[in-house]
Amino acid sequence: MMGEEYELLRSTAREFAQKNIESGALKIEQEALSKEMIRSMAAQGFIGARIPIEYGGTGLDEKAYIIVLEELARSSPSAAAKVLITNSLFAPLLLASEKSKEILRDVTSAKTSVAVAYSQLLESQGKKSSVVIANSRARGKTRYVLNGDADAIVLAADDPSNSLLLLRGGFEAFDEQEHLGFRGLSFSSVVVDSADFEMLSENGLRHMERAFNDMDLDVAAVALGITSGALAKAIVYSRARAAFEHPLKDYQPVAFTLSSLRAEEEMLRSFIYSTHLSRASRVMARVRAVELAKNAAKQAIQVHGGYGYFEDLGVEKFYRDAMALSILFCRGTREMERLSEEVFQSKAGFL
Repeated sequence: MMGEEYELLRSTAREFAQKNIESGALKIEQEALSKEMIRSMAAQGFIGARIPIEYGGTGLDEKAYIIVLEELARSSPSAAAKVLITNSLFAPLLLASEKSKEILRDVTSAKTSVAVAYSQLLESQGKKSSVVIANSRARGKTRYVLNGDADAIVLAADDPSNSLLLLRGGFEAFDEQEHLGFRGLSFSSVVVDSADFEMLSENGLRHMERAFNDMDLDVAAVALGITSGALAKAIVYSRARAAFEHPLKDYQPVAFTLSSLRAEEEMLRSFIYSTHLSRASRVMARVRAVELAKNAAKQAIQVHGGYGYFEDLGVEKFYRDAMALSILFCRGTREMERLSEEVFQSKAGFL
């Protein structure tokens, strides 16, 4: 893509998000992303944004893809998370195998909804999930699955070869935890008792780790969208809301804080969209973008005062989703270990 094409894509994605997602953002938070909304996103090419054209996807390059993620997250972080799971986790795991790639066509057209159970990679949870294969059936439970009511799930079995499995049925979501964020998608544990599965490869956790690490800029883009959406609402409100006969924007603590956060947002955006970023820079972009999203969303709620906690204003979702993004897609200490390994060119920071 050329420069003008990227700007056209950003304009198209933003217009779609404002017209189709922003208007129904509260409904998404209360009732989840509708099938109609997901089909609309698929028709725009967003659901299969990074999936190769030969498998029904749009085949966007990295810069175009993160533009889509950022613009969707400005209106609905849940919509961006839907695209992120499909393109940054599920698709790479399928494309790394010689099997089952045909499912990607149904995924890109929104006929099939997908998820990846990667709770073993979450540092704070440890390896508490266990799905084993016995007598040609996969049985067990995996926890902390975003989009747990999907039609197909990829997970790593707890067996000697750590097989990567594609489950097409025989699983059920339970123990949903909506309060943790991304309310547009189910967030739950999944119980498995399935004979309808395929073994994609061995060393499933290694493949998941690689896919998870490769999505540094993807996660950063979602965080940047959350920052942008939260600050936009805070700035508009601080202009309209008055206290002691002055709009909130006239008070230094409000004006200086929001202005500093907006400047950080712009600097981070310039950095993320730079070319030829090193691996260390990508890791740091992920970490800093997520921290900025949490800070910006928190400040947006504070500017709104008590009103910030009302769903109708659409502010509190950014804070919930920024925290969920931090828990599910930015593993804190592990990301800093990755950064240290890049800097020292050897294992470092593990004691």
